[in-house]
Amino acid sequence: MKYGCLIVALGTPASPAPADIADFLQEFLSDPAVVDFPAWLWKPILRHVVLKTRPEKIRPQYEHIWLADGSPLQVHTQAQAAALQAELPEVAVAYANTYTAPRISETIARLVAEEAVEELVIIPLYPQYAPSTVCDIRRQAEAYCAGAEAPRLHWADSWQIQEQYVAWYAEKLQEKISRENPDKIIFSFHGVPLRAAHAPTSYFQQCAQTVAAIMERVGDYPHEITFQSKFGPGKWLHPATIGRMRELPREGVKNILLLTPGFFADCIETLYELDVLNKGEFQKAGGEKFTRLAPPNSDAAAGKILAALYREILPS
Repeated sequence: MKYGCLIVALGTPASPAPADIADFLQEFLSDPAVVDFPAWLWKPILRHVVLKTRPEKIRPQYEHIWLADGSPLQVHTQAQAAALQAELPEVAVAYANTYTAPRISETIARLVAEEAVEELVIIPLYPQYAPSTVCDIRRQAEAYCAGAEAPRLHWADSWQIQEQYVAWYAEKLQEKISRENPDKIIFSFHGVPLRAAHAPTSYFQQCAQTVAAIMERVGDYPHEITFQSKFGPGKWLHPATIGRMRELPREGVKNILLLTPGFFADCIETLYELDVLNKGEFQKAGGEKFTRLAPPNSDAAAGKILAALYREILPS
């Protein structure tokens, strides 16, 4: 029996060029798990408004974060797959993206054809489950595996209190606290709309469980949970991170330490939305020190966390 492990990230434009950004947004924002408005309403808005204006608008943001080797998300995900392979030498490890290359179906096909994988663990790189992040991963994988030549699938749908993941964040957070002495710790998670299709209550509970597990190790320290990256109309989980950035200095909080345990690798939401936009709002409001603890990224610890999760799903 040959075993495999596939880690899956969201995906990213192939380059900061507006055409590549548009290609990415076209696929990403066409997923009904991401935008659950009726197609007759949303598709014209996407085609004639969003795709005509947003790629050029956010091009400078992607240019700001782009690395010599490509998108930070892609670079770090590749490194995480390599680190995981080093931890699991007997397992065929690969990575894929939900919306861009390498594709989930193509990667599973390669694992079957080249590695003869029969049992495949799929780990979405989102510790807290939300339909908008995980549903299309499952849909794509199960659609491909409906054929005869396909591995049996095993899933890590949510791993919000996985031991090694929590321990890594607690250790790094304690180190940052000792150096930065922040007035408050801010846990910023990607938000979801307050509509039933997005399971906001369950998602919020998982975010809170992650924070509680980390802080149980760190100790009693002022902290709060916020949510970022609101897109489109309607109510989303709150409080909004950027709103709190404007309010905290007025509450006497001038030195903050922010971390994002919902992101396993840096991307535009962390490197630009937080490090530039949110930091700017905090400083304009009178904040003095903004420090962000980065996610595991290319740290070898990412491989150890994912390997431990794999072994929980398929014990040797």
